[in-house]
Amino acid sequence: MYYTNKEIFVLSAVGCMDTERDGLESILAGNDEGAKGCCLSVDMTADGIAVLASDGYCVAADGTQMNIGEYSYAELHQAAPQLIPAGQAIELARTCQAKIAITVHNQTLLPQLRMTLRHVNYLDDTIFVGLGLVEAARIAVANPDLHIMGELPALPDNIDALVSAAQTTGLFGLRAAPADLTPALVRACRQAGLFTMSLQADDEKTLEALIRNGVNFIETARPDITAMLLPAGEAEPHQIPLLHYRD
Repeated sequence: MYYTNKEIFVLSAVGCMDTERDGLESILAGNDEGAKGCCLSVDMTADGIAVLASDGYCVAADGTQMNIGEYSYAELHQAAPQLIPAGQAIELARTCQAKIAITVHNQTLLPQLRMTLRHVNYLDDTIFVGLGLVEAARIAVANPDLHIMGELPALPDNIDALVSAAQTTGLFGLRAAPADLTPALVRACRQAGLFTMSLQADDEKTLEALIRNGVNFIETARPDITAMLLPAGEAEPHQIPLLHYRD
């Protein structure tokens, strides 16, 4: 099934619905409350294993903070059994038929994540976020098979120039603070075949504005509220799309 940049997908934030951060429960809770996808934050252990870690560390049973990049996966897992391999989270999201937005804290993980996603036929349902516009454009040019979103630091004076540059460099779309995702920016992105995504928003009025403006991917810790705000028909679950097209 195809999906277009006229659709809206609620993405559950890390630790949504008061669940533990960087855990599988967050994915399940978001899915149960009507999310059509989830956000994952991925870092790399000293021996090159991708794990869920939003803050660059995990907490051992004795309360010690262990930096992800300084220990092997085995060492981290022994001290903090709650540490989740990224592949396990991706598999669960696939089972939930969810879109995935991944923040990659170490870009050398991209080949590993590509391989994992391609193996489960989920590359097209995954977007990569957290990259500045210049860095995102560089990675998008070098990896045309990955859906890379550029982070917008602020709404520019010349929206058309920004959107044109994003389109030319092969970005999948733009991610920005809710206040910067204005109707004009969203409309320009839609016309250029680009997708839009918000940074986390939990306030009902903000969520209503994002939906009204037609933002494609809405990150929130309250997927229950967001799903209820969607227009009739949008709240229905989508089947896993085999392809996407941009219009």
